[in-house]
Amino acid sequence: MKASMKKTTLIKKVILFTTLCVSGISASYAQAIATVSKNQITENEVIQLMVSIDKSVDQSTFDPSQLAPDFRSGQIGFKESYLNNNGNTSKYSQWTVSIIPTKMGSLTIPSMNVAGEQTNPITIRVTKDATAPKSSDVIKVSGELTKDELYEGETAQFDAKIAIFADIRRLKDPNIITPQGNGIEFSPIGESKQYQTVIDGLQATVVEQAFSVSANQAGQLSFDGLAFTGGLVQTERYGRSTKLIPLNITPKQYQLTVLAKPADFTGTWLPTTDLKLGQQWLVDGKPLSNTTIEAGTAITRQITLMMEDVPPEKLPKLDIDYPKSVRMYDEKPLIGKDSQGNSVMTIKQVIIPHTGGTVKLPAVSIQWWNSTTRKSETATLDSLTLTVTPSTQVNEQKIESQTNAQPETTIKREVDHGFWPYTTLAFALLWILTAIGWAISRTKVKAINTSTNQKSIVIGNGSKALISALKQNNTILAHQILADHNDQWAKQGIDVAVIKELITQLSQQQYARNTSNSSTKQIISDIEKKLSSTSQSSNPISELERL
Repeated sequence: MKASMKKTTLIKKVILFTTLCVSGISASYAQAIATVSKNQITENEVIQLMVSIDKSVDQSTFDPSQLAPDFRSGQIGFKESYLNNNGNTSKYSQWTVSIIPTKMGSLTIPSMNVAGEQTNPITIRVTKDATAPKSSDVIKVSGELTKDELYEGETAQFDAKIAIFADIRRLKDPNIITPQGNGIEFSPIGESKQYQTVIDGLQATVVEQAFSVSANQAGQLSFDGLAFTGGLVQTERYGRSTKLIPLNITPKQYQLTVLAKPADFTGTWLPTTDLKLGQQWLVDGKPLSNTTIEAGTAITRQITLMMEDVPPEKLPKLDIDYPKSVRMYDEKPLIGKDSQGNSVMTIKQVIIPHTGGTVKLPAVSIQWWNSTTRKSETATLDSLTLTVTPSTQVNEQKIESQTNAQPETTIKREVDHGFWPYTTLAFALLWILTAIGWAISRTKVKAINTSTNQKSIVIGNGSKALISALKQNNTILAHQILADHNDQWAKQGIDVAVIKELITQLSQQQYARNTSNSSTKQIISDIEKKLSSTSQSSNPISELERL
């Protein structure tokens, strides 16, 4: 009995020892395993590689660079899970990564190190895909130069176009490489255009972009047109396989002949195929019909400069030296392009003669180089001679001032030589002093009324001129009228600063794309209210009446 009990105890000890040994081994051993979704694929086909290890580790312990150079990897997915084996719970970590072969043949995914453990190697067989499209079947690029010969500093235009014969949503990492070349500058003209069209019976997405091309050194130069890199994701029916087809379009080369500036040329170097200069003289928005004008009349000189194959930012600045007998105010130049794509600059200048006599407004000339005829030319705008007469507005003010003037008051004094001469003399002197005081006070009242009338004439005329200028969209003249009456109107209690701000708002609206007439009318109406809201000063007549 005792012997059997000892034997049973020994067996239990052996089983327990064995269990502990096995448990110790499994606890100290962690296995790393690698599997793939397919091991026989075609070129450019994408497969999934899954790497797992039965313990909890950090995501960074797996490095996909171990797959190079035979495979390229995409984004990595990582997760941790729990396993329950007969009541024993354990963690395991798993990585999922998309890989694509870089060549054909028999390739091997090597044994990889994961958290100190090695995965099993896997052999992948890669065959050629006869159905895969070529890059040129999916992407086509083209370009056109407006001219392949130009002078130093001259500009040509390069129209680049790329056509994509695939759903652009399936493009991966698309990259359009813009034109480039040594010694040549490229600047995009405007925004790129993208649209859908049909080319040779196929739906295509087209992207167009124009570039200005210029060179600052002479000689035979070359540059690369558009290029494209990226990939096309192609999924077979029912999603049985996914392919990433590389797209690489090498650029076409273009030749450019750059001519040097002529050695004997003097002046400002401005080469172009065409330059036109024009002007208009306007009064109140209408063409000037009479060169005899009054002092203070605002004349608008509108100058238009057009240049072909020159970007707007390279248009020359016009400096015009006007005589001191006129005041000149200019707006910010308007620069853009016309319907033919030529660069156009419009300059508006308001010229106000302020002294009588003969005034000559200067001519304008621009020297430029005609790159077509290869000759120097000069574009000229004629001068304008004006006969300036005194302003009738000043004369009318003088006439009205004289009409409102009061006649002199004549005081007659009589002395009675009757009885009581001394008493009479005293009363007479008192009456004379009273009469003289009344006459002086009356003269002051009339002088104040006359001065007030004269001021109201100036303010009234200035207000009308200001409102008239605003209604004609001539904000430059409006600012000048406000400046001329600034001190005078301020003394009358008019808020000049607010009016100036409102005129500035109108000036800004002239350059806005969407400006309603109602907002413009409202601002002018607000200015009229400000001009009519003068401060109420004390009345000198009422002060005298209280005396």
